[in-house]
Amino acid sequence: MKNKKLVLSIVTIFILLLLGFLRWDNLDSSGNINYKYDRWAGQKWVEFYPPLAASPNSMEFPLIYMDEIHQNDINKYLEKQALTGELVNKWIERTKLTDGYIGLLLLNILVVIYSFFRMFFLRDKK
Repeated sequence: MKNKKLVLSIVTIFILLLLGFLRWDNLDSSGNINYKYDRWAGQKWVEFYPPLAASPNSMEFPLIYMDEIHQNDINKYLEKQALTGELVNKWIERTKLTDGYIGLLLLNILVVIYSFFRMFFLRDKK
């Protein structure tokens, strides 16, 4: 019974890792804008790298009701979507999916660690 739990947890970890690697599909890029698709949420996202920014960090936001955006229209788009609340809803959905994934992964890792600990260190005490 103990080995079944361990094997099931290890298989689940590998499946979760595979799902994690397959979550994002990188789409086309144009200039400072990279498009990617979140397969779990079914949502297209934009990574925008400001051209004159001192930081290499990008700005990420979902594309709602459109497939592409021009660099000059980003501020107007973000203001409009922020006022409707849909921008926040998409972020919350993405965050819930990510948190659930990390929780499942950590739970399985803890089960594997506990099972190994129980098999190798607690077996002599019985």
